[in-house]
Amino acid sequence: MKFLLVLLAFTNLAQAQSCNVELYSKIYRMENNQPLSSRDVVYKTTCSTDITGKLSQLISTASGVLTASFLEKEFPGQTVSIAPRKISLLDLPSTFRDQLAAQTNLYFFNIRSMNQLQTLSLIEGETAKTVCESCSSIGEKNIKVDITNPIANTQRTLWFSSKILAKVKVLKAKRTLGFQEKSLAPEDFYTEDSYTSMPQHILSQIENVNFYRPNKTLTEGSIITNMDLQAVNLVTYGTPVKIVLKNQNINLSKNAMPARSAQYGEAIELLTTTNKKILGRVIDYNKVVIEL
Repeated sequence: MKFLLVLLAFTNLAQAQSCNVELYSKIYRMENNQPLSSRDVVYKTTCSTDITGKLSQLISTASGVLTASFLEKEFPGQTVSIAPRKISLLDLPSTFRDQLAAQTNLYFFNIRSMNQLQTLSLIEGETAKTVCESCSSIGEKNIKVDITNPIANTQRTLWFSSKILAKVKVLKAKRTLGFQEKSLAPEDFYTEDSYTSMPQHILSQIENVNFYRPNKTLTEGSIITNMDLQAVNLVTYGTPVKIVLKNQNINLSKNAMPARSAQYGEAIELLTTTNKKILGRVIDYNKVVIEL
């Protein structure tokens, strides 16, 4: 009887130290460095919550591909059998971009599951296909993910929402620029990549920046839009301007009187000293070019 009790105790101990875990083979995080719970990584198991909790912590700190043999070594003195033998940790925003907006400047942010999931997790044999007809433009989008398993002959559909932004080169203020500044200089700005929902308003460069001034105070590091700057008048009504005549063979200059004040690049009517009206384009302070 005593021997039987010892044998049963030994058997129970061996069973307690031996268990199986089936993990998801692909785990797509919705955010970078997103922590993972047991629900995110474990499909089914006979192991204790202590073991599955430790596994989820180990996988949370990893990226790329993990092997089952590596994870099993983290449980010395126990027999924890892990399947599948390779687990891939992936990024859902990058996956959406690769499948829906590759070769564009569009990127996916603030991804949320409409099925109350924290990750997109697939078991071995499952494949995912994303569907979104409107994801070629900026804005809030709904994305369908069809998941199929041809071996098990199963199919399920999940839904996600995401904000799509454009990656553009932006111009930022190197220092605080007050609206009272008379003009600007190239050294007042620097460029870097940024994400925006309104790329049409963003300035990536300013040609002849000294011909503009702020129309409000621009704080250091702020992104410059086409609504933040105002072109200054380079030509003022009543002040003579220099005319530059240009074609392939002629490059002459003389003075004329502008019919109005004008900014850089604007077309303007001029009156010459012989009272002849001509049309030119403003290129600098008190300077107009006429291309013949």
